[in-house]
Amino acid sequence: MTTDFLLLLILGTIKDPILWILASIIGSNILATSFYKKLLYLTISGFVLGFIRLNIYKSFGESFSSIQTISLVFVCILFMLILGIMFYNLFKLIKTMS
Repeated sequence: MTTDFLLLLILGTIKDPILWILASIIGSNILATSFYKKLLYLTISGFVLGFIRLNIYKSFGESFSSIQTISLVFVCILFMLILGIMFYNLFKLIKTMS
């Protein structure tokens, strides 16, 4: 596994609109008010996003090893958690300012 592969995974995940939509919805107080439930939902949605992206890559003819698959899913979970927590703090800040 090279750094080019990891860079492609990171850039592809950042450009994925599913990541941004799910992270903003789950990060807000629409689905759950408990912070731990938000973390659970973000982890599950990152896991699902990772497998969606894996199947998209495989439909284009790419072949992934097990380490590359785990890396893809881990990167998706990590970015989902980071963005979800960022949106959570942003919405919390907006709520306290109003």
